[in-house]
Amino acid sequence: MSKEKIIQTAVEVFSENGYHRASMDEIALRANVAKGTLYYHFPGKAQLFKTLVKDGFQEIINKVQADLKSTFTLEEQIKRIIRHNLDLFLESSSLAHIVFNELSNGIDQEVLEELKKLRIDYIHFLANVLEEGKQEGVLRDVNCNLAAAGIVGMLDSACNYFLNNNKELSRDHIEQFFYTIITSGLFLTSGE
Repeated sequence: MSKEKIIQTAVEVFSENGYHRASMDEIALRANVAKGTLYYHFPGKAQLFKTLVKDGFQEIINKVQADLKSTFTLEEQIKRIIRHNLDLFLESSSLAHIVFNELSNGIDQEVLEELKKLRIDYIHFLANVLEEGKQEGVLRDVNCNLAAAGIVGMLDSACNYFLNNNKELSRDHIEQFFYTIITSGLFLTSGE
């Protein structure tokens, strides 16, 4: 229980203060745990930060994988991939703030490398979903890694934009917009 509490509190503290100004002392204090307990679970701030971001990506992957085990059409899978990405960032705006604003903020190179690898793994995961659609003759003959990277990049940018301008558009509007752009770009249309 204390590990979960630490993680939730750390997301808030990193989001409010940024990576460099966030302190392990404040996290322990706000999570109401002893410093020893905090350091038992996370030897340092970099490891704690990495865990937060890693858990966020893992959450999306788990949800998407669960969807893929069902018998959804590729269109429905893409709809759900978009929804899960939006959910992660829009429902936990503190985590989104960290991902969009802190990942390039002088964080330990080792942690940055590991987070980059996570992102690449996620892109490859999506590329495999698209590759299956290509094999089934549903998708155009595209480079699936490039398409997956484009989808992730578009969703990241859209979430960041939405979080800063959320009076302008509804979440449903964003979801539908990206579904339309992605599917019209990737899916074969009759006669092609």
